[in-house]
Amino acid sequence: MTRTIAAVLAACTLAAAGAASAQEARIAYGDLDLATTAGAATFDARVQKAARSFCRESRGATTRISDRAACERAVREEAMSQLPEYAQVRYAVSRLPVTA
Repeated sequence: MTRTIAAVLAACTLAAAGAASAQEARIAYGDLDLATTAGAATFDARVQKAARSFCRESRGATTRISDRAACERAVREEAMSQLPEYAQVRYAVSRLPVTA
C-alpha cells in the first residue's frame, strides 16, 4: 500500500498573492523506512522537490528568493506535521547521532 501525505498549503498562497485558493502537494513515504538515514534523506528530497514545484507554480517565477525560501520552509513544516505520529518518531530516530 502506498502511503502519501497531502499537505494542504493555503498559507503560502495567501501570504503572497492574497488569494484564498488552497493547493496540495502529495508526497509519498510508504516505501521508505524513515528510521534510517537513507529513508529520511529520500523523504527530505521528495519534500524539497514538492516544495520547489509548489512554490514556483503557486507564486510565479518572479517571486523574490527570500519569499520562495519562506514558502519552501512552510511546505516542509506542513509536510512534517501531516506525517502520522509513528512516522514522525521514526524520522526523528534517523536524525539521532550514531554512537559506537
